Amino acid sequence: MHPKENKGHDFTKKKKVSVWVSQYPYEDIPDEYFEETFSKKNTRATNAWSAGFNLNYFNPENMETNGTQTGTVDIKKAAGECSFSSSYIDVLMSKARKKKLEDITWIILLFECEYSAKLSGVEKDKYTTFLGAFTYDDEANNLYEID
Repeated sequence: MHPKENKGHDFTKKKKVSVWVSQYPYEDIPDEYFEETFSKKNTRATNAWSAGFNLNYFNPENMETNGTQTGTVDIKKAAGECSFSSSYIDVLMSKARKKKLEDITWIILLFECEYSAKLSGVEKDKYTTFLGAFTYDDEANNLYEID
């Protein structure tokens, strides 16, 4: 299935967090993958990552990333240090085990987004794999404090 040119999707959805993970060495990912181009109002952005997954745009304020510069990290630790993680960690871990994505280099979380690989036609690109979209509670704590 080939994504249509400029036919991105708006996956905005309150109380949902979409999660992508990578097992690719962080230092080998080109900077351009993450370099953001902003809208005139500076509230929306696009980059090679979002374009590759057919996202029309994303709000950088709703994005959180974590991981390791070298080697791998357990996904539970990487995700657990992220916002509100105690509310979605169990279902995230279940999905990670099913997809054999427990040892990762980094994780991308996009809050207020319910991404769908079925709708977009893209589950993974060269660097990242879509793990899933999970309901979160914005009153929840992080599972772990950041070291």
